Amino acid sequence: MNKFQQVSVILLFIVIIAFFSWGYVIAQAEREVELTAQEILARVDRILDYPDGILKGYMMHITPDGSAQKLQITGYINKNQFLFDIVKPARGSMQKVLYRIGGEDLWVYDMAARALFHKMGIDKYDDILATNFFYVDLSNADLQSNYIARIDGSVIIKNNDCYKLSLDPIDKTGVYGKLTLYVVKKNYIPLRIDYHDQDKVIFKTLSIAKVGEKYGRSFPVRYDMLSIKKGTMTVIEFTSIEDGSSISPEIFRPEKLGD
Repeated sequence: MNKFQQVSVILLFIVIIAFFSWGYVIAQAEREVELTAQEILARVDRILDYPDGILKGYMMHITPDGSAQKLQITGYINKNQFLFDIVKPARGSMQKVLYRIGGEDLWVYDMAARALFHKMGIDKYDDILATNFFYVDLSNADLQSNYIARIDGSVIIKNNDCYKLSLDPIDKTGVYGKLTLYVVKKNYIPLRIDYHDQDKVIFKTLSIAKVGEKYGRSFPVRYDMLSIKKGTMTVIEFTSIEDGSSISPEIFRPEKLGD
């Protein structure tokens, strides 16, 4: 075998190795795409987490005729437990909604009824003061722990290249039969969640209309929930954040909500 033939054999050997290695890389990439759906959910969960401190803002419910009811909302956030106090300016506090264990344990104190309710199972899907938000919607319970996700392709939303994810609930007894989640690829900020009923029909949609940033992390500060069936819109916007405030752990005890 002359020198030219030796070089040719070596080059052919290199090409064969490269071909099979490339095929292996492609196969690995395909498996990674299948695995990253839950990873994307984990990153979305971190963005959806409320920042520690005291959040102040409003909840406004708008009907198809243009009339609106505006309530004040204050959130007391301490890691995996948070309390929302919903106030009607002319009447004072209307409800206190307490979430513990990362949103999995839910309690409501209704001022008019002077009664404490432990929301479990299907009761978590009751609406908050006749708005489009269910109690479970403000729980921030991890999507990653409660849904199985898959990537259904890419879409452009508001000039952002987004993942489209389908989320199937692990617990099949709730109101939501499926969620469709749209996540910006470059920073994993969720732009929209479509809520499907048990027949897989979309009946309401949540848009993240505004995102804030503090200490290098992004988090939503305005949520627009549209009820497709009713034609109503409920907006929750947090307009200020007081971090470093001392929050008494007593307020996160269900028996103290009526005090």
